[in-house]
Amino acid sequence: MSSFFRSDVKLSRTMSGQACPVPIRLCAIPGFEGRTNDIVYSAPIRTTERPSLLIFFGGDIQDFTENMQSHRDNRNYVKWNLENTAQLLQSKFPDCQVMVVRPSRMEYKTFSCYKNFVPCTDCGAPRHTPMHNGLIHLEKLICNLSERLQSMTESDFEAAAAASRKAIVAESQHSLKCDTVVNWDGRDKVSPGPGTTTDLENCDIKLIGFSKGCVVLNQFLYEFHYFKTLKSEDSSLLKIVSKIKDMYWLDGGHSGGKNTWITSRPLLETLSGLGIKIHVHVSPYQIQDERRPWIRKEEKAFSDTLRKQGTALDRTVHFENLPANLMQHFDIIKIFD
Repeated sequence: MSSFFRSDVKLSRTMSGQACPVPIRLCAIPGFEGRTNDIVYSAPIRTTERPSLLIFFGGDIQDFTENMQSHRDNRNYVKWNLENTAQLLQSKFPDCQVMVVRPSRMEYKTFSCYKNFVPCTDCGAPRHTPMHNGLIHLEKLICNLSERLQSMTESDFEAAAAASRKAIVAESQHSLKCDTVVNWDGRDKVSPGPGTTTDLENCDIKLIGFSKGCVVLNQFLYEFHYFKTLKSEDSSLLKIVSKIKDMYWLDGGHSGGKNTWITSRPLLETLSGLGIKIHVHVSPYQIQDERRPWIRKEEKAFSDTLRKQGTALDRTVHFENLPANLMQHFDIIKIFD
C-alpha cells in the first residue's frame, strides 16, 4: 500500500503539493419525495469557469470515520472512510467539485444499502426495476446541496473547519458529530470557501461507482432506457442525463447472484446512444472470484457489447498477475484514472 493514507501523513496537500480543500459533511440533504442522503463535499483545488461535478458511490464498509472505527473489523480499513476518499478523489480530479454520497443505510455497520437509488435487500443486493426515480433523486440532491452550500456563511464554513481540528481526538473516542471532518495535519482550508462557485446544477457530471456502489450506476441504465421511451412532453426529465459525460465502474460487485454488470442488449444500446464515455476498472478480487463466476462473464458481456456498439469505452485490469485480496480491491480507488 502507498503511504498516501497512512495516519502520519499530512493529507491537506495533493500529490503535486497543492493545498487540498477539507471535505465537509452536509447531513440529510433532501431529494425525491422524502428521501435524504448525507453528503461529503469538497471544493475544486483549481478554479475554472465551469468545474465538473464528480459524484461517488462507495462500497461496503466505507462510512464516516467514527462508524468505521467503532466496528471491530472495519476499523482496519478506516483509511477508506468517506472523508479520506473525497480528499483522494479531489487530488485526482483537481478541477472537479466532489460529492461523495453516503448510503442511506449501513446494515450491521458494514453493508451499503443505496435504497434511495435502487430497490435492494437488507444487505444491499439490488433488485433492479425499470423506474425507481433514482436519477430524479440524484438531480434533486444536487439542487438541494447547491442551495445548502450557497446559504452557508463564511462563519459556517469556518465553524466546519474549526470542528475538523477536533476530529483526530474525537475519532479515537468514536464521537465525531455531523458536519465535522477529519483534518489530518491540523491545518484548515475551508471548503468551499468564499468566492467559490457552488452552482452544482449546471455542471457536467462524472459518475463513479466503486464495488457495491456500482449498483447505483446499473440502476441508472434501467432508468436511461425508461426515459428513452417517454413521450416528448416528458423530455424535461432527461435534463440530468444530458449532463452526464463520464461513468466509471470500479471493480463492481455485490452479494446477489446476478446483475453485477448489466448485460441486457436494449439497456446497453440506450447507454451507447447517449454518448457517455465509459470507464471500466477491474481486479482479480472480483473477476477471478471462483465463488462468483458470473461476475467475470457479466463484465465481459458488458464491455464487449458496448464496444461492438461503438461506445467510447476503456477497460483496465489492475493487479492482473497477483493473488486477489481486499486491499488491492480498495487500491483501485487510488490508482484508476
